[in-house]
Amino acid sequence: MPGTRAARAWRLGAAAVALQAPAGALGSSAWLEGTWTTGYWDCCKPSCSWPDKGSVSRPVQACSASTGAVLSDTNVASVCHGGDAATCASNGPFQVSADLSMGFAAAAVGGVSGLDGDANCGQCFELVFTSQRHVDGSGYPWGGAHAGLVNKRHVVQVTNIGYDVSGVHSFDLLIPGAGQGLFTSGCSRQFSGLSPGDFDCDNNYGGCSARSGCDRLPSELQAGCHWRHDWYRWLESSGQTNNPWVSFRRVRCPKQLTAISGSVPLDDGSWPEHTGATA
Repeated sequence: MPGTRAARAWRLGAAAVALQAPAGALGSSAWLEGTWTTGYWDCCKPSCSWPDKGSVSRPVQACSASTGAVLSDTNVASVCHGGDAATCASNGPFQVSADLSMGFAAAAVGGVSGLDGDANCGQCFELVFTSQRHVDGSGYPWGGAHAGLVNKRHVVQVTNIGYDVSGVHSFDLLIPGAGQGLFTSGCSRQFSGLSPGDFDCDNNYGGCSARSGCDRLPSELQAGCHWRHDWYRWLESSGQTNNPWVSFRRVRCPKQLTAISGSVPLDDGSWPEHTGATA
């Protein structure tokens, strides 16, 4: 199906995750608790860049893999399937303040997060990282947010949809260097002269474990990769941050994101601004 993300591994390691049903309910501005997140960057055309996805002013922008320019034709095929449409390099996460960052994400549809597919295209969510950890099949804790990330916020706009997940996985954060998953051909087509392994340090599921690995990415993507290690604190100590847990709620999309995506939900004014938003 065009624009639908294929199955991918969601974390490092092989132990099963003990699932916990989230509290709250999507569909209001109430917080939904007890879901976890992952990260990826595969350069593919975002599924929300196709026509008729979500109730928005226009589809999320995709960029030409050959020129980098924003595409006006929403029917151009994905670079991951032989076409020219790719994720825009501007879609990487960025820090706003010591306690707030912003970026884009795939909605992990199919679990119990309340996210339900194409209808989520263009919508924005405020994520707050919590101290909850994963537990493997032997009862040992692993991953979760670094102590320095707990209670910090990340506001995301949904640009992609994943129908192939279950449990309490909610968002796949769009982060350069975080792993290409199954789609390992798009990035090297978009950025000629680099090999597929340069985009995730030869680790398709998990990506670059050290900040120095960001040097292998094209210059346009390095700032987002640095965010992962500086603000998000990926694997900084004791295996944290790694696939952190969050509480989240829907919010009005900040202009910092819609100016990049070109897409605004038609009901955006009905939702509260994120915590600490300024005019």
